[in-house]
Amino acid sequence: MLFGQNLAHAFGGRLTLAVLIAGVVSLSMADPLAAQGRRMDGDLEVAQVRDNIFLLRMEPAGNVALSIGVDGALIVDDQFAPMADKILAAIDELTDTPLRYVLNTHWHGDHTGSNARLGAAGHTIVAHDNVRQRLNSVQYHLLFRTGTRPRPPEALPVITYSDRMSFHLNGERIDLIHLPPAHTDGDTAVYFRGANVLHTGDAFLHTGFPLIDVASGGTIQGLIEATNVLLDLADYETIIIPGHGPITNRARMLEVRDKLVVAREKVAALIAEGLDLKAIRAADPLVGLDPLWEQGFIKSRAFVNIIYQSETGDFEVPAEADIKRWSE
Repeated sequence: MLFGQNLAHAFGGRLTLAVLIAGVVSLSMADPLAAQGRRMDGDLEVAQVRDNIFLLRMEPAGNVALSIGVDGALIVDDQFAPMADKILAAIDELTDTPLRYVLNTHWHGDHTGSNARLGAAGHTIVAHDNVRQRLNSVQYHLLFRTGTRPRPPEALPVITYSDRMSFHLNGERIDLIHLPPAHTDGDTAVYFRGANVLHTGDAFLHTGFPLIDVASGGTIQGLIEATNVLLDLADYETIIIPGHGPITNRARMLEVRDKLVVAREKVAALIAEGLDLKAIRAADPLVGLDPLWEQGFIKSRAFVNIIYQSETGDFEVPAEADIKRWSE
């Protein structure tokens, strides 16, 4: 089934396919952060979500939301660096108005990789305060054992916010909401109020175990709290664009929230019994919890490890001189 057909099927046929630049691209999800340094083969899919909101998608890069209208174009996230030309070409196919704003939902390279190219071209980059701070300093991802060096000045957000901010663009209000520390400490949800479309960034995924970047301030409890914030924003007509994968709805988000609670409780109970990480992993307490979670590149034992690190604080970020692997 084509990407646009998936959108239409998920919401009763009310969505229309606007542009299909190419078919689904299958790329390895083994190391998304390192993937920004390699050439992104294949083409970008573009589909109309609702009204003037479009979705630009190519895995393993993050989902891009696009608003177009008389005031100009606005995008949410910008994928890996090699995708900048394809994103700009897709925008040009859909509108004659210029790209004005680039919103980052968090700092990871599969969502901010094109910042340098777009910032240098004069497009205004906007993000939470913590996103600018992390893009401007050495970071380390525990899951991939990979460091990220500071980005160049043109890649940094030039407008930042601390709690909430709003854009009034293309006939609607677009709200940016800083979420509790979930995927990272700089997660932003972007809510297109007029269209009733919610982009969650990686603070919500409905397929695959969540990736919580504990070295960047993410926590399992914060992920649960962030999902509650998102649930308060959404109703049963809201189209939800997760950080990766196909769009979904509030019903699935509610299922995920409940399973996050169960996952945390299961691991926390074993920690309380005095089991160490090795014993907890061997018990495999999350296996079979959610069939859709099993479809992602993070498996249940890796998520156990993440929850353990989040609950106990038992992890170590190496000094810059000791980082052996860097993503470009």
